[in-house]
Amino acid sequence: MSTTTTTAAPAAGAAPVLSDERWTRYSATVLTICILGWAFDIYEATIMQLVTPILIKEWGITPATMGMVTTISRWVGLIGTFAFPVLADLYGRRPVLIWTILGYSILTGLTGFSTGWVTLLIFSSLTRIALAGENPVGMLLVTETAPKKWRATALGGLVGGYPLGYLLCSLAALVIVPLWGWRALYFIGILPALLVLWVRIGINESPRYERVTAQMVKAGLKKQLDIFSPFRSYPRESVIATLVYFLYLFTWIGWSAWMPFYLADERQLGFPTMAIYLSVWMACAIAAYWICGWLCDVFGRRYVIPAFAVPGAILLVVMGYLYSPTSLFWVGLATNFLITGSFGTGLGYTAEIFPTQIRGTAVGATFTIGLAFASVAPMIMGWIATAHSIAAGLPLLAFSFLMLGPLFFWFAPDVTRKDLADFVGQKVG
Repeated sequence: MSTTTTTAAPAAGAAPVLSDERWTRYSATVLTICILGWAFDIYEATIMQLVTPILIKEWGITPATMGMVTTISRWVGLIGTFAFPVLADLYGRRPVLIWTILGYSILTGLTGFSTGWVTLLIFSSLTRIALAGENPVGMLLVTETAPKKWRATALGGLVGGYPLGYLLCSLAALVIVPLWGWRALYFIGILPALLVLWVRIGINESPRYERVTAQMVKAGLKKQLDIFSPFRSYPRESVIATLVYFLYLFTWIGWSAWMPFYLADERQLGFPTMAIYLSVWMACAIAAYWICGWLCDVFGRRYVIPAFAVPGAILLVVMGYLYSPTSLFWVGLATNFLITGSFGTGLGYTAEIFPTQIRGTAVGATFTIGLAFASVAPMIMGWIATAHSIAAGLPLLAFSFLMLGPLFFWFAPDVTRKDLADFVGQKVG
């Protein structure tokens, strides 16, 4: 058992907060709820991708207009990426999780009443604020409640809700759009509001967060908004976390935004074949998140993340030289497995390197900065595609993913299976 020494005043005299070595009903319930919340996030985010051809035809707008709507709504969503984790430090993980789920459920329903690109932009932007806040808050809750021994696995499984949500939306579209039209997809998005009832009944506040709050009250300290605290108290960790978010998201956003076009048009596979390929890849990705998380718990992120990043980057470059449908499928499957597999536990790492006292603020600030810069990936890839091809831009995405290898191997301290710090200045050994 590791020992904990405290240098910060609030933790003086506090008993060490030890993570359980096994799953409990509570920790499993928290993980399940957060996975479903993330899956419904992605369900909503995927709707616009699927119905874009319908909206272009129905409203008589151009692809450039739809691209603008998507880009602006993503940038507006940065408000939620930053604000909700910060609020989770001030008011607790559980109530803020409820706010985000309820928020995107209601606003998703409103999006179904859009009558043109302007109202679609307004409703989708408002919805994305809540959408963008749910995952980082869920990541905080899972980090603080999962067994120490299986924390990386839990965080990998949490983000594994992405391919699950993607598949749910794809299957729903196949059945619902022919019967009731595209608006029904948004109306069904109201259903996640039922998760709020489950959250209120099924889980309590994070015990670790409650313990920190109690110690702060005992020490006469008040919670206050200090968005610069992570960078002031943990500059190295803040830079590493920002780079982790940027490198992962630059690769993933560029890959996910342009791979459908690359397969369907540039490699002339057609829409049906492209859809089948992506569906199979996403189905396999669900397992990839759990497998990589488990490997990180066994061997540590220092070795596992580079083991995914290096071959993944190489295969991403190879993709640009393939033309055979069979080779594109299998190399694409392996590439997607490696990119998505390390995604969950890699992003979850950022929540483990900060203390509970400022964990939400740190995650919100570094996530926002990393995502803000990473969001230019589709635009840069679009420029390259216009001048040359998507294939010509794949090495750029590969380089971003490759840089995760040295970052985790040489610079990022491995916190897998280690106790979490609770207070600023607390040393955990």
